[in-house]
Amino acid sequence: MSADALEPVEARATKATHAAQRLYEWTRPVRIVSLRVVNYLTNYVVAYVPSFAFRRLWYRRVLGIQIGRHVGVFMGTYMSFHGLRENRRRGIRIGKNTRINRRCTLDLRGGLTIGENVSISPEVMFLAASHDVDHPAFADVARPIVVEDHAFIGTRAMILPGVTVGRGAVVVAGSQVSKDVPAMTIVGGSPARPIGMRDPGATAYALDGALPLLE
Repeated sequence: MSADALEPVEARATKATHAAQRLYEWTRPVRIVSLRVVNYLTNYVVAYVPSFAFRRLWYRRVLGIQIGRHVGVFMGTYMSFHGLRENRRRGIRIGKNTRINRRCTLDLRGGLTIGENVSISPEVMFLAASHDVDHPAFADVARPIVVEDHAFIGTRAMILPGVTVGRGAVVVAGSQVSKDVPAMTIVGGSPARPIGMRDPGATAYALDGALPLLE
């Protein structure tokens, strides 16, 4: 009988764990380079290919984003992410008929859920990750952002980590949102505050107009 067969099960398991850890560390540079290549292709090549269908295919198959039917992610949209597995683990989702206009920033690092029939104007920024300024190591802090169905977010608004924009809510252009927005509420300013209410019947629409073949 070999010496390996006589070795305790716990010792063999420990050796296997150490070997797996060494392999993981050895392949780390390769994984980092691969992620940077995907990041570059996503934000500087795919984002400018004039085809809604091609961009949706990339976001689904490569980035692992769940994208509903008739979603329009316009050209120039920038996506921040830590890893492809993490995107799938967090369940990044964009609901059907939603429109994300030109040059928006989607931060996927803390998790991002966008509902159905959401209208997002140009240059809106979703920032799901930041830093703990009181932590001695300046630690990363990431919290999910949720935008519910039929919300409307105006140009150059900024949605900060952990915020939920409620169903049918409206964020006025240029606003900075650091707290949850209740359903059907209109908010504006920096920091954003309630300035009005949307009509209760104002969310019967569907943003299902045909997207152009090329964009």
